Amino acid sequence: MAKPTPLQMRNALAGLLMAAGFVWNLLVGGQWWLGAIFAVGTLLSVASIYLNRPGANS
Repeated sequence: MAKPTPLQMRNALAGLLMAAGFVWNLLVGGQWWLGAIFAVGTLLSVASIYLNRPGANS
């Protein structure tokens, strides 16, 4: 298994923070649109991790 790049690590941290924000928003009964922003941020972070994997451009 290849070692994750610094960009992948940053995206993983961003994804975890977005997922935590989503859960927090659900627990406190926040606005639906704020939950949607957190969900989209999580999905984009995960997609970026996949697209920036070592060897993806070759």
